[in-house]
Amino acid sequence: MRQTLFLLICFLSLLGSARAEPVRVFCAEALWCDLAKALGGAAVSTTSILTSPRIDPHDFQVTPDMARKLADSNIVLMMGGHYDDWVPPLLAAQPSTSRHVISVASLAGLGPNDNPHLFDDPEAVRHMVEALSTDLTRYLPDDAPSIRARQNDLTAMIASFADRLKKLRPQTQGMKIAVAEPVGGPLLQALGIEVVDPEFALAAMNHDDPAPRDVARLEDALREKQVRILLINPTVRSPSLARIEAMARDSHVTIVSFDEFPEAGQPWQDWMKARLDRLVAALGVHG
Repeated sequence: MRQTLFLLICFLSLLGSARAEPVRVFCAEALWCDLAKALGGAAVSTTSILTSPRIDPHDFQVTPDMARKLADSNIVLMMGGHYDDWVPPLLAAQPSTSRHVISVASLAGLGPNDNPHLFDDPEAVRHMVEALSTDLTRYLPDDAPSIRARQNDLTAMIASFADRLKKLRPQTQGMKIAVAEPVGGPLLQALGIEVVDPEFALAAMNHDDPAPRDVARLEDALREKQVRILLINPTVRSPSLARIEAMARDSHVTIVSFDEFPEAGQPWQDWMKARLDRLVAALGVHG
C-alpha cells in the first residue's frame, strides 16, 4: 500500500513538472513576445530577437545561438511580408511538425507589394493576438479561461485605439505629407492622409536609389510646402535622406520621427499613443 502511494505521488509530481514547463515562443520582433507574455504570463518563455528600433530588420543577420533558440521553440511569431526574410531560411533548415509559425502578414492578407509595417495596423495586431491566444490555449488547456480573458482585454484596448483613429479621420482626411521611408503606413491610411512620395519611400526602405523623377517630385513638394510634415524613420539613414531632411528644415516643414517598432517591454498601446500624439500635434488637429 505504501509503495503504491509512493508511486502515485511520484507520478503526480512528474505530471506536475511536465505541465509546469513553459511554452517556448520565439519572436522575430520583440513586440510579439510582449503580447505573448501579456496573454500567457508565467506559462510562456520568450526569446525576442529584434529588441531595439535602432536595428534595421531588412539588414539583420542571424547568429548560431538564434538558430538554436528557434529550433527549441514551440511557437514562432514573425512579421512576414519580406520584413524579416531571415526567418524562413532558419525554419527551412530546422523543420518541425510540432512547431507552429504565425505570420502577421499572412493573417492580414498582405499583398507582395504592400507596406509590411504592420505594427501600425490595429487590425493586424488584433489578428496576431487572436491567433496567438488560440495557439497558447492548445498548449495550455488548463489556462484557457485566463488566456481568453487577457485576449479580451487586449482586444478591447486595440479597439479603443482604432476608435480614436476613426474619430480623428474627419480632421485628417486628405492632408498631404511626405515620408522618407514607409513606416507608419497603415496608421496614415486609417487617418485618410495622402503620402505624396510613396515610390521614393519604398526605394528608401529597400535601400535602392530612387528614380530621379521621384526625387524631383519630393523636392518640389518640400520646397513649395505642399506637405504639412516630413515623416522619418531614424533607423534608415543615407546621404539622400539627409539631404531631404535638410531641405525640409530649410522650407520650415516639420519633421516627425516614427520608430519602426517599440523597445522591448514597451506596451504597444503606449508606443502607438505617443506616436499618434506627435503626429496629431504636428498636423495641428485635436483628438
